Amino acid sequence: MDYAVEAEGITKVYKNKVALYDFSLKIKKGQIFGLLGPNGAGKSTFIRILSGLEKADSGTLKMMGTKAGSQTRKKIGVAPQDDSVYPLLTCRENLKYFGSLYGVRGKKAEETALSLLEQLGLGEKKDVQAGFLSGGMRKRLNLACALMHSPQIIILDEPTTGLDPATRIKMWDTVRTIVKETNATLLLTTHYMEEAEALCQQIAFVNAGQNVALGTPDELKGKIGREILKITTIPGGPDKLIQILGKLKGIESVKPADHGVVVDGGSIASRLPEISKHLEKHGQTVVEMSLSRPSLEDVFLTITGSKLREVGTIGPDK
Repeated sequence: MDYAVEAEGITKVYKNKVALYDFSLKIKKGQIFGLLGPNGAGKSTFIRILSGLEKADSGTLKMMGTKAGSQTRKKIGVAPQDDSVYPLLTCRENLKYFGSLYGVRGKKAEETALSLLEQLGLGEKKDVQAGFLSGGMRKRLNLACALMHSPQIIILDEPTTGLDPATRIKMWDTVRTIVKETNATLLLTTHYMEEAEALCQQIAFVNAGQNVALGTPDELKGKIGREILKITTIPGGPDKLIQILGKLKGIESVKPADHGVVVDGGSIASRLPEISKHLEKHGQTVVEMSLSRPSLEDVFLTITGSKLREVGTIGPDK
């Protein structure tokens, strides 16, 4: 099997706080791979190690079959979460500058820059200063800068954070097109479950610095394999609901969720009347009770007990 990235036992500690611990994963060549987890989980730390900005305290890392080093870094294009473009330079000037850092100059740089700007819908903005672009356009320009040297591995760190839903979907289409046309390997970090499900062929759940689950979106959801019951009540409160519902026979788990709890158990659909009566008996008025197929967020919650959008506190990771 040919792998673009092979990480084995990566550990990184900042001031006695563990950012990554025994972190391992393999990413196939030509694949769109997602690192999915809450802020602070260790995703950005791994990206910094992969791109050569940080050194792991232990573990091994290979890219395109070669031990990671100065030569392998030339094969990587990184579009960081925060815009890396220079606001006073035009779009074309930004691309030519970033290309020059990798030896792409002269006529080739000009042709590549104009081609990328057209491909990413920025052709008409080629001579506009980056500081005057909209947020979505700056994200696309950020991506274009990462592609100037035709990298074999593309890293997108939270590429749609702060974008509106319509612009986010346009970015998804752009990412799919680029991977299809270049046959590059793309590593995407995100805490948006819908983004990972829409784009990624394989996903690793990252929590507290570790790879806690790996698979396709369907394989991960299959780890739950049954419907999930979400309940919101008045006066409610997760701790109170966990205490009440935990007394029912056959309920396997009750975990906190936004504005309520998520309940898992056998034959849960047939027990809705029983659960509703039990809640009312304990002074709870049911506001919402919904049964649904498990989402990636549900799977993450089941595996880790944490919500994907929780803010972590590990190290300097975002």
